[in-house]
Amino acid sequence: MTWVQIPAIPLTTSATLAPNSPIKNITLDMKTRWLRWTNVKSVNNIKCSVKVLSQLQYTIQASENKECRLSFFYPWCQGVDLEIEGFAGERFLETLHFPRRGKEGTTEENLSCQVHDANLMDCKWTVRETPRDIQYQFFYSQYPKTFVDKECPEYKTDSEGRHVGCHFDNLSGFRDPGEYHFLVTGTSSGREVQCSDKYIKLSKIEIFTPPNININCTNLSCSMQWQLPKRRELWDTNFEYQLQIQKVANKNILESERPVTIEATNFDYRITGGKYTVKIRTRNLLNNENWSEWSEPQEFGHEVPKYIPLQVLMFSLLGIAFIILLILGYLCKRYYVIQKIFPPVPHIKDQVSDSFHKYMQVVWEENKILPEQCKTEEIQVIGKKSNCP
Repeated sequence: MTWVQIPAIPLTTSATLAPNSPIKNITLDMKTRWLRWTNVKSVNNIKCSVKVLSQLQYTIQASENKECRLSFFYPWCQGVDLEIEGFAGERFLETLHFPRRGKEGTTEENLSCQVHDANLMDCKWTVRETPRDIQYQFFYSQYPKTFVDKECPEYKTDSEGRHVGCHFDNLSGFRDPGEYHFLVTGTSSGREVQCSDKYIKLSKIEIFTPPNININCTNLSCSMQWQLPKRRELWDTNFEYQLQIQKVANKNILESERPVTIEATNFDYRITGGKYTVKIRTRNLLNNENWSEWSEPQEFGHEVPKYIPLQVLMFSLLGIAFIILLILGYLCKRYYVIQKIFPPVPHIKDQVSDSFHKYMQVVWEENKILPEQCKTEEIQVIGKKSNCP
């Protein structure tokens, strides 16, 4: 009889029950979780309790004083005590004891699982170097809150052929959102080593792939958007996101802001010029405390030019020319207005000085007459006769 495929575990009266016990034939159906017994005396007010490592987990009332439906299983590799307590003229207490599994002196295996890419799951456990012949087995339950009943579909092995992990490439069988039972055990020299088991809710161990960010920048305003991560549609999920934005200069981080945590699938960010990088991670807000890995950094923003572009220079020169024209226009208009308001004062014409400037002044050379000075007009010379014909 194996630990995994036990339909019911009988408990002999002589092993744990007192000779005068009012009940006998205590059994537990590991699949249906029914704890049953046979009453040999009149009993009443029977209750069932579950204890793990001597710590009370819960107590429930028996049905018709002959059976209890256990509502939840706790890890059984540590050892479990199922107590049946009631009255048969006086108080009685009987215990169905499941001892800690495995060989004394061996240590339990640490077991962990992770759901990823919506429909894949990987489980792993601690692999001890000694004893060298140890081989592991992994088991899981097909339904929530039941005991393990199936073995790993695909083992991962190390170089020595030991089972070091279990891979699930299809999670369609895990349809319910409850907690499933996982157990890893091993054998060495034909003897069982101490096992490790857990009840795990798959939605709490799912790791999501960080989404891709679409970034659109207009001038200094950048809008970021992304889609919901790929996930199992069976589970209701509210996502939380963290954004890490950094300003970059010469391939080195110049400025790093604290992560921004939001629940929306969009985020607006205002830049001050230059290049930036952004990366994102996500998690299930309600059922999972584990963040995903950070995404690869995505670059956005505008490169700061090291020289003035020709277009900018041309626009600058045109702007300067336009300003100069405005100033000249303003000055000309102002001069015109002043002339209108304050016209020039007329002055008396000086016949002598005004006429004098109308004639060309030349150097006088004796006995030389210029042709243009020979004009037909009446002149009166005293003392010398003109040589003009």
